[in-house]
Amino acid sequence: MRVWRSVMVLVVAVLSGHALAATPSLAESLLAKLAKTPPATTPFVQVSYRGVLDRPLIVSGTLKWLGGDRMQRDIDKPFSETAQIGDGELSVQRGNGKMHRMPLARAPQVGAMLAGFRALLGGDVTALEQDFTLAAEGGDAHWVITLTPRADPLQRQLKSIVIDGRAAEPRCLTVQDANGDSSITLLGAMAEQGLQSAAPLESAVAARCRNPQ
Repeated sequence: MRVWRSVMVLVVAVLSGHALAATPSLAESLLAKLAKTPPATTPFVQVSYRGVLDRPLIVSGTLKWLGGDRMQRDIDKPFSETAQIGDGELSVQRGNGKMHRMPLARAPQVGAMLAGFRALLGGDVTALEQDFTLAAEGGDAHWVITLTPRADPLQRQLKSIVIDGRAAEPRCLTVQDANGDSSITLLGAMAEQGLQSAAPLESAVAARCRNPQ
């Protein structure tokens, strides 16, 4: 489900030096800097590009890690929606409507994303690499962490997750679906600055994420 691919956006890291392919020792040193103490909250603006849509779908709000496996995504615009993960269950409520629940066992990609997210926050490279191949490169002005699924069924849903950042600040998270759809999520200060267009081109948003300024 696309809803919880965005849980990875609470990642923070500092990469320094010249570009390198991540090795286990490098990954361990990077992940040690990612560890957070809950509750952790960040604003977001997510721009989704889907083949069935004539223009990108844009939503904004707040993401929260509440500790353990408990996470929450609150959408404020253009509608109100709350999605929560906890105790092996995913629940979604639109406005004052009915709460819809489903076990995570029925959404293996969500479970893998959750495991990866918890491993990142806990600095556990061994747990993270059970589901993803990890690569990192860059320096203080611009760093990139790439997560690639290792096996089915996640590979059938997800091609890659790329996190762009600068210094200690994550700036963007790009999710490439296996079917060609994608989403780019602006994080923190980038989200607070907002978008420069009501229907931004994917290339323009991606370029903004890569810009070291």
